[in-house]
Amino acid sequence: MFTASGVRVDHVHGLRGNATNLASDLRNLPFFNSCPNSLIEEIENAKIQSHYKKGQTIHYQGTPFFGVSCIVSGLVKKVKSLDNGDDIIITLAERGDFFGINCLLSKTTSFATYSTVAMENTTIYFFDKTFMQNQLHKYPQLAMHIISKLENYTERDELRILSLSKKSVRERVAETLNNLATSYGKVSGKNTVSIPHKLSRIELSSLAGTANETFIRTLSELQKEGIIKLKNGCIDVTNRDELKSCMGAVV
Repeated sequence: MFTASGVRVDHVHGLRGNATNLASDLRNLPFFNSCPNSLIEEIENAKIQSHYKKGQTIHYQGTPFFGVSCIVSGLVKKVKSLDNGDDIIITLAERGDFFGINCLLSKTTSFATYSTVAMENTTIYFFDKTFMQNQLHKYPQLAMHIISKLENYTERDELRILSLSKKSVRERVAETLNNLATSYGKVSGKNTVSIPHKLSRIELSSLAGTANETFIRTLSELQKEGIIKLKNGCIDVTNRDELKSCMGAVV
């Protein structure tokens, strides 16, 4: 059974307006921090807060988008299911990212071309499509924010497509590790950045666009070369400069 947001009702605990006391309020989210107080107040009163545990599906591929969802905390993977039964991770989304944003540009019902799955405990704010479209008319600056966000997503997706189509397996694996080190890495020693165990090896290989066996073999090669070190499920990048050189030219 699905709610108006298109998510499973047994995974949702909706709270409207000031009923939530989350530490990360709208003002602390990058997308909203420059919005006028009048808009923030309206959005605050309209939001529906939902919580998801690790592994729960937030939105299913093929189901309609009835509005826009913003990640308040946590990590989400966008997964594309192919006709042959394979699942491919398109990208990762984190705090401040949106999904369903394209529905604001359509007069007809938009359907998800991917599923969104919580990779850790995640909190989502949902905003109804009609409400958001009304705000776009009232606040042109919000419309500009939306356009800017779409441009960023489009550029990111184009770069990923080029990477998958033009780069070798080794280059894609190195690029994936470097991106994860940049976004989630923690300094764990001299010249060492530790990538936390947020994704399984299968998820990592999907993100790199290669078979799991090939991904693991490439990790072993990079470890032998002293570029990374595999440790307790984590990946320590011990030579960031060399890892970047393995990424190949910018496509």
